[in-house]
Amino acid sequence: MNRIWIATALLLSTMAACDWDQRRGKGRYGKGSWGGNTVKDWRVLVEAVDVGVGSVARELVTHGTLESEAMADITPEAGGVVQEIRVEEGDSVRAGSILAVLSNPSLEAGSARARVELSQAQRRFEQAQTLHARGAISDTEFQEAEDGFAIAKASHREATGSAGFTRLTSPIDGTVSIRDVRLGELAGGAQRAFQVVDLNRLRVIVNLSEGDLEYLSIGQPVVLAGTYDDKATSTGEILRISPVVDETSGTVRVTIAVHTDDKTGGRLRPGQFVEVRIEVDRHSDVMTIPRRAVYWQDGAPVAWRITDKPPAEENASRGKWSNRGNGDDKDDWFKNLFKNAQEKKESSDPWEGVPRRMVERVSLSLGYTDSVNAEITAGLARGDTIVNIGGENLRPDAEVKLPGDPNPKRPERGDKKPDDEEGEDE
Repeated sequence: MNRIWIATALLLSTMAACDWDQRRGKGRYGKGSWGGNTVKDWRVLVEAVDVGVGSVARELVTHGTLESEAMADITPEAGGVVQEIRVEEGDSVRAGSILAVLSNPSLEAGSARARVELSQAQRRFEQAQTLHARGAISDTEFQEAEDGFAIAKASHREATGSAGFTRLTSPIDGTVSIRDVRLGELAGGAQRAFQVVDLNRLRVIVNLSEGDLEYLSIGQPVVLAGTYDDKATSTGEILRISPVVDETSGTVRVTIAVHTDDKTGGRLRPGQFVEVRIEVDRHSDVMTIPRRAVYWQDGAPVAWRITDKPPAEENASRGKWSNRGNGDDKDDWFKNLFKNAQEKKESSDPWEGVPRRMVERVSLSLGYTDSVNAEITAGLARGDTIVNIGGENLRPDAEVKLPGDPNPKRPERGDKKPDDEEGEDE
């Protein structure tokens, strides 16, 4: 009997040694598990959302480029050297504001000469009036003096106007968007010097299919967003609908006025490429999920539903000892010893208390889809939890974790790792 007890004790010592080797880094916790606070975590971090009830709009979606209803290119009507620049890009100007001053000696001399000629013609006309009243000159001579004065005034106006070409002014209220001249250079001809844009009168022109005409009307609300800047958003309304269809493309020209008085419209600028959404219908009280929770595989919409991972099968080593029923105190002692060792081993499981979740791929049938939500007509049920962010590279049965889920802990074996492992971890 003593030999049996000795053999049993040796067997338990061997099992404990094997378990100790596992905990030293050769078992299920991985090499070097004594050196850190966590073990290897293969789960994928995702964000989740529950399938709920909401409303989804049917929208006509297209793209276009923003422009201004009032935009002017200022080109010098007469050439000259840039002598003064009074505005820069981004400056606000009023109609008639001087943007730059050019120097053109020929025009300036012509204006001065016309001014002198006008003064001479005026004196001759006044003298002719006096003499004609006294009968000293004939009616013909008086008429010649009067005509000369009229010609001088016309010439002066022309010369003065030409001299005014050296002052570049803005024809509209707006903001200077382009300055294409520099001090000291020769400006003139067909070269643009400035561009002024009214930022308060923006529009976008889009071309929609003639089949969409039945859904369009003047004044219909529109939502706009920057294609490359999703924070640049604004609203608008349909301003004009062309009465003809382009025979080559089968589309209709639609002009949309942008509301620039809202808080977000200031981020939209002329020349910006924007996405245009026109709501034509809406479904309410339907099952919805966020649009970004819909993933596409092989051209079909899918979602990743999160479920609890099924519990693993019991390890064979955790089987219960059979009760021989002889009441032997030594049997009870060994059974209690094994039970305590087993409980201690289980209590050191790093995954104890950690939620275990996995995903399954679900094929979807979609209804309406707008910029925020997607309508689900089949594939999911209300209350299902699905992956909202992080599902791009998932595979069926992949394990996932949610924000706030605890990490697995290393087994507690005191504050220090065994001495014989210090060199191994280093």
